[in-house]
Amino acid sequence: MIELKRILFPVDFSAQSRAVAPFVKAMAKCFDAQVTALHVVPIPPSFSALVDTEKITIEASAALKRFLKEELPGVRATPELADGDPARWIVQYAKTLAADLIMLPTHGYGPFRALLLGSVTAKVLHDAHCPVWTGVHAEKMLSHSPDRWKRVLCALDTSHDTSLGGDGAAPHVLPWALEFARVQNLELRVVHAVAGADGMWTEQSDPSMYEFLFHAAREKLAALQAKLGTDLEIVLLPGSVGSAVHKAALDFDADVIVCGRGAAQQAFGPLRSHAYSIIREAPCPVISTP
Repeated sequence: MIELKRILFPVDFSAQSRAVAPFVKAMAKCFDAQVTALHVVPIPPSFSALVDTEKITIEASAALKRFLKEELPGVRATPELADGDPARWIVQYAKTLAADLIMLPTHGYGPFRALLLGSVTAKVLHDAHCPVWTGVHAEKMLSHSPDRWKRVLCALDTSHDTSLGGDGAAPHVLPWALEFARVQNLELRVVHAVAGADGMWTEQSDPSMYEFLFHAAREKLAALQAKLGTDLEIVLLPGSVGSAVHKAALDFDADVIVCGRGAAQQAFGPLRSHAYSIIREAPCPVISTP
């Protein structure tokens, strides 16, 4: 059973932070959660002697209290301040608080924003040991506010399930998504990108191999459903993970995507190759589980 009783909400007073606030409010209400709103003043240690840190801290504290009053009325929220590296503090606070969920927007900028996550978000995704909610374009996602959620899409990589011969990086993703959907009475669908079906073996170039890849994927997913006792609708798509999940989310009109992001210590593992692409290309918020 999942519990989302402690939510960490990093706040930098940006438009993106304000856009995430309604999601935080709705999630806190749904799960009766306590929210810790953390603002990190990014003052490098070498600059601390050159600025009035006391004045900055006082102003930041006042701004954070105003933010909570304006954006999270009626929510049990505690303001917290720190200074230094935001990513390091976010991960540290999440660990200290035993946070059940971190909720933050991404901050990719410029003409290549769709390809970027922002350095803070990327570090948090890599180092955090709890689920992380992200919204690449959070300011445009109010139509997916969780107080109106209806559909959850679970992006599943069968190679991560030890019972199916995988490496065990994220064996609990589907059970987590099942419980998340059950608690909120949401419709759940699974999507799986069939590896190899968009490269050397396509339906046009090699129909028999193409069908074999899809058949193998169906067999693995059927075994997983039998193990869990579920009968979910599963969508199999060729293509990269990011593009396949993006298409499935649009077709399903998904309000949130649940995916795994691999073990934190895997520098070039599923976190980098799969979760990043899902989050970058997602048309709705994503909750990634470690």
